[in-house]
Amino acid sequence: MVRIQRRPKGAPSRRVRTDSAHAAWQALRAHIKGAKGESIVGETLASCGLPTLHDVHLPSVTGAGFTQIDHLVLLPDAVMVIETKHYAGRLSGHPADRRWRQRVGTEKDGRLVLSPLHQNMGHCAAVRAVVAPVALDFQVVSRVVLTGSAETDPMLAEYVLNPETLASEIRGASCRAPHASRVRIWDQIIAAQRTRPMASV
Repeated sequence: MVRIQRRPKGAPSRRVRTDSAHAAWQALRAHIKGAKGESIVGETLASCGLPTLHDVHLPSVTGAGFTQIDHLVLLPDAVMVIETKHYAGRLSGHPADRRWRQRVGTEKDGRLVLSPLHQNMGHCAAVRAVVAPVALDFQVVSRVVLTGSAETDPMLAEYVLNPETLASEIRGASCRAPHASRVRIWDQIIAAQRTRPMASV
């Protein structure tokens, strides 16, 4: 016979999480979602036939430490910097805002999330800083790719891509070989990146 031990009245439930445990759980969920989105985009890039780098850590231009870049693609005339987000619900805000609002299901207020457009500005700045010693006349292209089921307000829609539109853009540029100067730029980025940085932003 199995005896069920009841929780004494007033005793805390095992389901109650401390603030630190809740924060750790939220961080784990974000990491899993982020990894899923990066994997989807990584598979898309692999089919395009251009040089790519994934999970790149470059020195941050805003202070000590490193900034983590999801994907870099060497185009014939530019370096594409890709920020990937795996979101659900609906995203609203202004392209210039530092934060967007994400609402899931019937949520009224939702929550504020860091704008991937703003986030990728820092990534692009890091790429420019690394490449500047070997080339000044090069272009850095910023792209934000959403891989989840999230919908965006019309004001944001033109600033984000899905994996299909990203692949279409890259394939359109892959018919030309990268210029020799772009290869030097790529080598400079590879030399500057850190596989295991002490800190990332």
